[in-house]
Amino acid sequence: MAPRPARLEEMTSQRDALEKIAELIRKGSVDGEVLQAAKKIVRDCSARDDLCELEAIFQAVKYGDSRIPWLKKGMRYVADPYPFDTFHSASAMIESCRSGACSGDCDDATIMIGSLAAAIGFKVGARAWGPGRSGDYVHVYAVAAVPKSGPWPKDYFGHGLDITVPQSEVGWEPSGGHFMTAWVNG
Repeated sequence: MAPRPARLEEMTSQRDALEKIAELIRKGSVDGEVLQAAKKIVRDCSARDDLCELEAIFQAVKYGDSRIPWLKKGMRYVADPYPFDTFHSASAMIESCRSGACSGDCDDATIMIGSLAAAIGFKVGARAWGPGRSGDYVHVYAVAAVPKSGPWPKDYFGHGLDITVPQSEVGWEPSGGHFMTAWVNG
């Protein structure tokens, strides 16, 4: 099957772009193939072990999982063509992975890992980060709330799921800077 052509959309603000990513996560979370993959990825975790499930999804997207043929080598970071920022649906990324090109930028990684986590009940969001106290955001990554069903403390920030940074692990987030989060609505 030939890859789908990219569709360009004008984003009027960084908030709009973050909301678009959150919407793509929501749509990906109800994709049957995403749900089946998420269930396979977490099957070795004990029931209701939310941190084990997040870790399994994180490891599968970052390093691969042989139980998921299209994700067997994980997802590799590759930047978007300058000066464009493209967003791909989970199904478009699965198609790309099947063709041997399992890669994307931080937006794509956010959509993939967020879709997998949301498919099995996590409250998920897309978080933008920028250096300093204000200004533009230069990076985005998924976040998930643990436990899945709450309750969460009033100032709960979520667990970062940034697979695009070499030293990252579940919970890692850039230090300092400013943040903006768009939580996915079910």
